[in-house]
Amino acid sequence: MKSIKLTIAAVAVVLLAGCTGTTYNQDKSCSMDYLLVPALSVPAIIGACDK
Repeated sequence: MKSIKLTIAAVAVVLLAGCTGTTYNQDKSCSMDYLLVPALSVPAIIGACDK
């Protein structure tokens, strides 16, 4: 039973890691990292990298 839980956790981590990235503003002076979608990242929500 422990190995099944470990396998499910490992698959979840791999899937989430594939949904990460970095976006830049137009003049590439600011970047923001995101986990699932760029619009839901903290810098995008607070407007840290205005376009």
